[in-house]
Amino acid sequence: MAADHVAPVRFPGRRADRSLLRTPAVLLAVPGAVLAYLFLSGNPGLSAYPLAQGSAATGAMAVIGPVLALAAAWETFTLRSLWGRITIRRSWLRVLAERLRPVLAAGLLMQGACHVYAQAQSANPGWPGWQLVLLTVLGVFAWTAFGAALALTLGRLLALTAALLVPYLALTLPAGWEPLWLRHLNGNPVDCCSTSQVLDGRVVAASAALLGAILVLSLCVVRVRLAPSGNRPVIAAAVAVAAVAAAGFGIAPVTALGASPAAPRPAGSLECRRDICLWPEDAGAYAANEAAWTAVRAAWADLRLPIPPDARIGPVAAGGLLPITTSATDPTSAEVAMAQLLPRSLANCVTDFTDPGRDDRLDRLTVLLQQRLDLRGAGLPLVTVSDPQPVPADAERLWREAGRCP
Repeated sequence: MAADHVAPVRFPGRRADRSLLRTPAVLLAVPGAVLAYLFLSGNPGLSAYPLAQGSAATGAMAVIGPVLALAAAWETFTLRSLWGRITIRRSWLRVLAERLRPVLAAGLLMQGACHVYAQAQSANPGWPGWQLVLLTVLGVFAWTAFGAALALTLGRLLALTAALLVPYLALTLPAGWEPLWLRHLNGNPVDCCSTSQVLDGRVVAASAALLGAILVLSLCVVRVRLAPSGNRPVIAAAVAVAAVAAAGFGIAPVTALGASPAAPRPAGSLECRRDICLWPEDAGAYAANEAAWTAVRAAWADLRLPIPPDARIGPVAAGGLLPITTSATDPTSAEVAMAQLLPRSLANCVTDFTDPGRDDRLDRLTVLLQQRLDLRGAGLPLVTVSDPQPVPADAERLWREAGRCP
């Protein structure tokens, strides 16, 4: 602990030792890194998409956060045992920052390594976005400060236990809680994101608000405990109230969300070749989509069903695209997916399942497409319908009676 003047008080060598290799941050960094590696290996990103890989790396905070809180509590116990026994002219915040600097550095390094590892495992490594970096940095600072606050308010055994359990539970349990928007508050985006999605800004704001509140409240506790006895804690209390109010303001918009932390990805990121548009990360599936689209379009025409001559396809219904492309690189798998999506897409019913009669007619059209494409021997799950089975002569009637979704 840095100080301008130290009174002639002798301390045991173990307390006075500030060798970097013997700091809690370094001692706990190895098991923390191993746990983070095991976590990432067991929870890979949803796709080879930098944002999905970055989200998986950010999720490693579930094991890194408890390690940081434990190391910070350990460091702060030493500070607590020495406080008042030496003369210090530096501010409490500067003293705390000096003491916790190795913990913060270890946390940032571990999380940085997780991001590098996650991107290295991806076929399309890239920048995951500043939102995830912000949540990562805030998480490191918030859980470190939380551990320090515990050490200054609780006994050793209780504080160390809480430092391990509270961050872990806060980062893992909300994923299974109701209401579903609770999972969007801890800086650990769950199930994010497919290539057609980006992280919702409301999730970023809510997580940043809550992590920021944890950081500020923890620092307020530290200030009350370490400030001179004559310094009344009015300022700390006012700051704490303001932090809680700001957190509530930031969390409010996220209460309208469901389980997904994602928002639609801007269509401007699509890359188009002729009549097929794909996300850059799915470029490897272009050949499969091209072959499948040629076959499915021909099969639809063979059934004497209408299709716009200039129809283009993509992963989302934007700019007049039919949302029927797939990230599969196998042409047969792409044919199965397109055969299931084309009737609903042309009828504007991709997400509308409110009319059972219309749904049955569209499913029967899908069955006709599957038969025309001869997909029954593909070994892939196909759409089935009840008897009587449709025949090609039924196609025009089924299409006419299906109608269009609003």
